[in-house]
Amino acid sequence: MAIFGQEEIKDYKTTLQQVFAEFLGTFLYLSICLLAGTNVEPNIEAIALANGLLVASVVQIIGQISGGHINPAVTIGVFARGHIKLLKAILYIIAQILGSLLGALLAYAVTHTNLRQDLGATVPYKDLRADQVFGLEFIMTFILVSVVLSVLDTRRSDRGLGSGPLAIGLSITACQVSAFLYTGSLNPVRSLGPAVVMNIWTKHWVYWLGPILGGAAAGLIYRFILADRYRRSDEN
Repeated sequence: MAIFGQEEIKDYKTTLQQVFAEFLGTFLYLSICLLAGTNVEPNIEAIALANGLLVASVVQIIGQISGGHINPAVTIGVFARGHIKLLKAILYIIAQILGSLLGALLAYAVTHTNLRQDLGATVPYKDLRADQVFGLEFIMTFILVSVVLSVLDTRRSDRGLGSGPLAIGLSITACQVSAFLYTGSLNPVRSLGPAVVMNIWTKHWVYWLGPILGGAAAGLIYRFILADRYRRSDEN
């Protein structure tokens, strides 16, 4: 079946390059971004800027190889949009999980015990219900994946204006600054690495379900509504 994309991964050299790029990008992102939360008094703005600018930097490095997803929710959104097939999406997500775990281990290893705290684990505000955390993660990831898809959209008349990686990174920063006191993952593997290393699993399932469904919704809406709109604009 075409949806599985066997033909897409038959170029093994290219596929391996892309999968390695996703592993490397996720590893680099987790190994550094987690350090932003290892202060005695973590600064919300600093953490949000670190996450956003690191994502922009990593996308700039590997984007030409794999697209620079470094996030299962982005991969699923790109799959829902129709830019990649199922088998490659699965390989990307496996690479992202492995990169997350290794990156978190490195962040743990280089952090002094007096500063480590929870190693930047994503833990929701204690009085929030799971459905509230889910709603925030869904909406924020919807925004992120929509921005990613807009950067990938070759039919947009404004394509090429500004920096695509920076636009993606700033969307993460904006969402995290707005909602960090409540929650602020937007990326299942951003939450997975420190959860495994520090054994912190508070409402962890929400950090998979919310972003993944938000990413899938963004992909479908962009594919069937927003992309058509830009296509009609190009044709007029």
